[in-house]
Amino acid sequence: MRKPLLLFLPKRMMVLALPLMLSLCSYAATVTSQLSVNMKTDKACYVPGQTVTFVAEGNIPSSVKVRYRHGSHVLLVQDFSEVAKSKQWTWLPPSTDYQGYLVELYREGSGVENILGTIAVDVSSNWKRFPRYGFVADFDNYSSTVDKNANIKSEMAYLNRLHINGVQFQDWQWMHHRPVKLNGDGSLTQWYTDISNRCVGVEYVKNYIATQHAYGMKSIFYNLCFGAWKDAANDGVKSQWALMKKDGNGNYYQDYHGLPSSWASNIYLQVPGNGDWQQYMVERNKEVYGNFDFDGFQIDQLGYRGTVYDANHQKVDLPSGYGSFIDAMKQAHPEKSLIMNAVSGYGTEQIVNKNVDFCYNEVWGNGNGYGGAPEDQFANLYDIIATNDRLSDHQHPTVFAAYINYDKADNGGSGDHMVNTPGALLTDAVMFALGGSHLEMGDHMLTREYFPAAPLAMSDELKTALVRYYDFLTAYQNWLRGVSSKAAYSAHVSVNGNTVKAWPPQANSIVTFAKTVGNSDVVHFLNFSNTSDLSWRDLNGTRQKPTRKDNLAVTIQTNRKVSKLWVASPDSHAGAVQELSFEQIGNQLTFTLPSLEYWTMVVMEGESQVYLTGEAVKKDGYGAYDLSQAIPLNKASGSNVYKTTVYLKGNELFKFTDGRDWGYCKSYCSEYENYQFNSHIQLAHLSTFGNDYKFCVPESGYYDITINLDSMRIVVKKADPMAIEGVTADVAANKDHAPWYSLAGDRAPNPHKGIYQMPIMNGETTGQYGLPVATCGASRYALSDKSSFGGSFGIVQITI
Repeated sequence: MRKPLLLFLPKRMMVLALPLMLSLCSYAATVTSQLSVNMKTDKACYVPGQTVTFVAEGNIPSSVKVRYRHGSHVLLVQDFSEVAKSKQWTWLPPSTDYQGYLVELYREGSGVENILGTIAVDVSSNWKRFPRYGFVADFDNYSSTVDKNANIKSEMAYLNRLHINGVQFQDWQWMHHRPVKLNGDGSLTQWYTDISNRCVGVEYVKNYIATQHAYGMKSIFYNLCFGAWKDAANDGVKSQWALMKKDGNGNYYQDYHGLPSSWASNIYLQVPGNGDWQQYMVERNKEVYGNFDFDGFQIDQLGYRGTVYDANHQKVDLPSGYGSFIDAMKQAHPEKSLIMNAVSGYGTEQIVNKNVDFCYNEVWGNGNGYGGAPEDQFANLYDIIATNDRLSDHQHPTVFAAYINYDKADNGGSGDHMVNTPGALLTDAVMFALGGSHLEMGDHMLTREYFPAAPLAMSDELKTALVRYYDFLTAYQNWLRGVSSKAAYSAHVSVNGNTVKAWPPQANSIVTFAKTVGNSDVVHFLNFSNTSDLSWRDLNGTRQKPTRKDNLAVTIQTNRKVSKLWVASPDSHAGAVQELSFEQIGNQLTFTLPSLEYWTMVVMEGESQVYLTGEAVKKDGYGAYDLSQAIPLNKASGSNVYKTTVYLKGNELFKFTDGRDWGYCKSYCSEYENYQFNSHIQLAHLSTFGNDYKFCVPESGYYDITINLDSMRIVVKKADPMAIEGVTADVAANKDHAPWYSLAGDRAPNPHKGIYQMPIMNGETTGQYGLPVATCGASRYALSDKSSFGGSFGIVQITI
């Protein structure tokens, strides 16, 4: 008679199998605010090891404290009166690179914290990790009728308060093919006119650069990659470099960008991939860098041009030419930054996989191929970010050049001649929540692609709100932009009395967008509850301010065992953290959201689990994706890394989840369909949003799997047979066996040499050499000294 072999779960597996018990936050102070203190820093960003200098302006009571936070974690609390002299003080942040902090001035008493002012600090050794891009486009003193140097000082002080860490110089140059104007003796011409006949003073270009550098900002000059003025042949531009088009009669002509007749010239296009043209521009850029202390080159293009040809009437692949142009510029000046515009996504793949600092997308209202939604829709913004992430191997964040209130600006600012504050803030809220940033701020807010144009002014309300929004973008950059779109997922959220929709936005709804960030789930609440306009452009400046919602009863389904819950919003208490009480029973987390105006971020900290499921580990008698049989991975102590060694069936699919209920668990999938690991490809990105793509291996066998949820990467490689600690058996086919199971859960009624899960309780009878003995039917197997025990059973190697 066959004796069944009882299976015992490890202790940690038994714990995970139980429902989560009621969990309460032990204490949550009430947060209020009286934002009467303005705060400034001496720089827009800091490299590790730099000291931050703060200045506070306003009435500061003697009981005020200074608190330094990274997320909800409090690094330090000081009495303001003890550290500040004349309302100025310093702080040396931790040396960890690429971190955002929020510094708060507050008072406390009777369980209430009253926020007086906040400011963010960015500690990053390179701006390209968290770019916050601004612009300048006016370099004239208008015949000394304005104090331009004073204007530069005030403009850059405001950009510094927004933590802008890079500034694009638009229309600063003389001619596109000769950006620097030199005198006959090689010295700089101090005044010249640009293509629109505006005056440019070299003194002011240089003063902008010097002021930006003092704030720690990067100064980036703008130019087209293929533009020349009329009569450029006089400056050495060859007709053989021309980019050509063909008219309806079959006649070829040079492609050009038409401009008003009152301007100095149209812009005549060259083949960007032509090596001689590239060398010509390398020489021009040497003149730029030799005379101006620029940190890099903002490369522009003009989007899709139709079918184009070279001077020999051969078709030209413009996107490939863009990639070649980037390579040439980088090779000539490897220490300088490069950014290139992907206009409506044109040439994205050839641009973002090059050595550029980040992805830069000028977005319009066209269909750009990034997804099902039109380019002017909020939904398309995420598609752009996700595509950029995938094509850049998740190395480059995204900056949007996006012009709101465009039609209002085009009509000369009809009506109040003001930027519509609700339109600006909702667009920024969505872009920032998705993990992007927005090129919009200089001495005015951009509403046109011609950067010098300023038809719409900003209200004081908008200027103040932008300070809060850019503080928020900077302080919480690790939660907003610390991990790419591959960590996004659809959260299961309900709000009592409100319609809630997971991304993408739907009209008249609270919209949620969620990401897994380290040991946290981050859920963004975006207020679309009183609008059916799902375009970020707010063309005519008619978007209404959303109706503020207070004390919302929220339920989130989560597999994470939450230990702390906190929220923050740029619309409330200047972005200060509010820790909340909550209840968690099973997978249901309930709490009260204090407020939602435009945007509120909810962060759930705590432990989670990862499970393996799919055809590759299917157990006999169960469905391939029966999560009750999913295999748990083991979490490495003190990290967000999960590991297992498991038997995978060749050419069968598998993926991972964070729970055992398809109703609300997250799936960790592949970016690409049927992604195959092999001896050459062992690393891949995980994705939790979009397509349900899975992984596979080419041949059956035992594999080591490592998942890092901080980086959202997976490593799968063949296990070393000599290093595997498992169960092996060499038994003749006619032996009597109880059921044995592989680590993948496959029943092995007649086990052959291999690795098996054989539960052996500690303390069983011992055999020869004092080792435990396993019994399978009538056979007894001595366990070798390679055995190891953990939890409540041993993972063993058995020999006959």
